[in-house]
Amino acid sequence: MRSQSIQQKSHQVASHPGGIPLSAAKAGLQCISVTDANVLAKSLPEWQQDYLQISPGPFAGSVSEISVGVVQIFREVINQSVDQQGQTLPGKFALGIPVALRGRGFWCGKELECIDSVFFLRPDSELKFKTPGYSDIYGASVDVEAFSQYSLNDEFEDRRVIGRTKEVSVLAPQKCAAFRLGFDSFFRAVESNPLILQSASARKQLTFDIMHLLLSMTADLPLSKNIYSEQFIHRHVVDSARDYILSRKSEALTVTDLCEGLRTSHRSLHYAFNKVLGISPVTYLRYVRLNGVRADLIASDKSTLVSDVASKWGFWHMGMFSVYYKHLFGERPSETLKVYRSTPVI
Repeated sequence: MRSQSIQQKSHQVASHPGGIPLSAAKAGLQCISVTDANVLAKSLPEWQQDYLQISPGPFAGSVSEISVGVVQIFREVINQSVDQQGQTLPGKFALGIPVALRGRGFWCGKELECIDSVFFLRPDSELKFKTPGYSDIYGASVDVEAFSQYSLNDEFEDRRVIGRTKEVSVLAPQKCAAFRLGFDSFFRAVESNPLILQSASARKQLTFDIMHLLLSMTADLPLSKNIYSEQFIHRHVVDSARDYILSRKSEALTVTDLCEGLRTSHRSLHYAFNKVLGISPVTYLRYVRLNGVRADLIASDKSTLVSDVASKWGFWHMGMFSVYYKHLFGERPSETLKVYRSTPVI
């Protein structure tokens, strides 16, 4: 029996004045399971992001999120390698810690070499995350001003310090285990009794406890030397290629077209893609277009034809298109239409 494309549970309550400092946002819990990468990307309201699936096979992803106004914590589980791009809302930073990683991944140009690491995304910075083949990560999106108020260390009132924190830091296994246990306790408590968020006193204490955990996580994070790594340069090439492809989505671009448009050599382009995403530019070109087709099919109405959408993205051989599509997503294009026409999209 095929799973539903979206399963969602949510509980939200309005924050009362004084209940949560510096925010009139809603508090709530939501738990979502989906079968499409970009649908998952849109499920976190504190992020503006796009996901591109770059490993073959049926996608399964889930997000559980607790929001208490000035801070949101979440757990995201993904069973495929995904190229994530985006950023948090203005005035916020983000951090995370893996529960499980399988395969090679890069966070903002830094390779994830150890599960006992803390990831950090500075305020107003772009997220560039090539996830491993399987990832299970706890994360948080935090208001900078609120964070500084909870801190006993005056350093955190200086945006220049938090704006220079290193992107990936390896910490002691015991510390990371304690951080994971802290996140786990928050989710177990709220998921077992979502109505607890209706209590202003409970939300206030929960906010304090979450901030205390996050302060502990950031206390030992080193500052970055702000030296652009080789990986950062390769990431720029990949991002430029993606923008170029999407601006000419109906042209069925070739690798030669990319090289000419980006003014780079075939060798440099291949090297950048293999270093950043572990796939060739030819495969990436096809995956971007296939993900584009899938997004359009999910958003389409009942009159939409698969062939029309495929041709819009430069596919002219419908037989090969169907083979490519099923290889990447584990289902035929017609099955995508059938599932998402009968299931509401977030």
